[in-house]
Amino acid sequence: MKIRDQRKELNIYLNSKDHENHTPIYKKLLDKFISMDILGCTILKSTAGYGTEMNVKYPDEFINNFWTKDSTIILRVIETESKIEEIIKLLDVELPKGIVTIKDVDYIRYTKAIVTNEDIRLADSV
Repeated sequence: MKIRDQRKELNIYLNSKDHENHTPIYKKLLDKFISMDILGCTILKSTAGYGTEMNVKYPDEFINNFWTKDSTIILRVIETESKIEEIIKLLDVELPKGIVTIKDVDYIRYTKAIVTNEDIRLADSV
């Protein structure tokens, strides 16, 4: 089965070292997304770059230390406009600092031959 639609892509850029009550902000947001029934979220970690504070973040030479170094975390969500608006309301309360981008994307979802309840929900939302 193939479902094609227009969706929104939301990218949230955070510092990997940002925590609240000993929990990384990106993990807190991920848990909130799950409870909001967001279809999916991909978390990416940069290897180098700089942001608004002009602090350069270089790649580490040892892969074992990769996740412990200061870097940018990107949470990427592709969802309906209404779900993206729900996320924005959450970020207004939960995001201490960061950058958010939103853009329109063409969305194609391929599913197995057996149609699931999730496939029906997606098809109905088109």
